[in-house]
Amino acid sequence: MNTKSDDAVDPTTAAKNADPGSSSRSGRPTLDLRFVTRMSRELGDAVAAAASRDGLTSGAWVRRLLMERVALQSPVDARSRRPGTLPSEEVVAISTAVRELASVNAAISLKDSPAARAGLDRARGLLIPILMRHAGR
Repeated sequence: MNTKSDDAVDPTTAAKNADPGSSSRSGRPTLDLRFVTRMSRELGDAVAAAASRDGLTSGAWVRRLLMERVALQSPVDARSRRPGTLPSEEVVAISTAVRELASVNAAISLKDSPAARAGLDRARGLLIPILMRHAGR
């Protein structure tokens, strides 16, 4: 008696036979290999926290770390992330910086160079820390 179901797929065989350029029905390249690993709850929680800080899923965060380690360039692997998930404090800082830039525009219109320069400094002070946190993505 065969214990495997007829439609079950052996992951090892599937990985060997997988087309490296496989894509979804929409024609976009897809991630076609599932890699499962076991880890302690502590490590899993640390990975989840680091991924959340970077606005990524845990899987995307680990993929990026692995690509850095093996020096691989893979747009398909690098692309996956949670779009538009910025921490609320960053959203507040960005909106404040945009308001500062509006004040810079007003200062330029009034030919008030010191106020324009001060507004640019405040906007830079808000945006540069955010950009530095996201630079490695």
